[in-house]
Amino acid sequence: MPQHSPATDLLGNPLSLTDSTSWRLVDDFVGGFIACEARAANLALTPHFDPDPLVQAYCATLQMFAESADAVANARPFIQRAQAGAAQATPRERRYIAAVAAWVAGDIREAIRLHEEQAREFPRDLVSLKLGQYHCFNLGDCPGMLRLALAAAPHAADVPYLHGMLAFGYEQCHLMREAETSARRAIAMERKDPWAHHALAHVMLTEGRLTEGLAFMEDVSETWIGLNSFMVTHNWWHLALFLIDLGRDDEALAVYDRHCWGVVKDYSQDQIGAVSLLA
Repeated sequence: MPQHSPATDLLGNPLSLTDSTSWRLVDDFVGGFIACEARAANLALTPHFDPDPLVQAYCATLQMFAESADAVANARPFIQRAQAGAAQATPRERRYIAAVAAWVAGDIREAIRLHEEQAREFPRDLVSLKLGQYHCFNLGDCPGMLRLALAAAPHAADVPYLHGMLAFGYEQCHLMREAETSARRAIAMERKDPWAHHALAHVMLTEGRLTEGLAFMEDVSETWIGLNSFMVTHNWWHLALFLIDLGRDDEALAVYDRHCWGVVKDYSQDQIGAVSLLA
């Protein structure tokens, strides 16, 4: 991706930010979010307050991704501040704020509608795109996942993580050749793209390419550093599935012990992965 000016995020989207510390934290959020990296959370973990509406909306996003019983209550003050200051935001930022507000309010279909609008009007807002895909996945709307990524594809082909998002959308729609092509394109551009690894693992497992899939995941596993807990445990989970299907149960259990359980024990996604692997 090219160097960006202080007036834009690292994907070239104009920003309303005025706080210099927030520039760095927003870059961490945007870059970390689309790459499934833990640095996305720096925005919430750094003791720095900025009332900027986009910063507040991104903080609300992080609170909601906790997927905990109190996630909505924790996110609400952030999204309320974002809405209160939305008049100073750019049109892209205002739509993102509205989409997160719909999520906090429990109106997931409205959130998806807004993310789809965003993908058409501001196709390089890949944070919005990835969040929209998350909602579509949770509703079982596989065509929606793909539709979001396809809208951005002509405008963000230089971003490797876009191709990973495309790959998983294709795979969920059972378009395996397109999925593999997109995943391999992402990996050729950025070897450390865990979402593309994940999509290709889906393809190989679906097609029964067990030995090849295991070798691939073992090869790229060295790049699974600095990821959020879901992504790192989930990719090791996929590696363990290949081992199980190959009859190598003891090795799969060792992967479980070392990599799939214990990263963030109170996170629901990590819990689900660990329990399902033992089932």
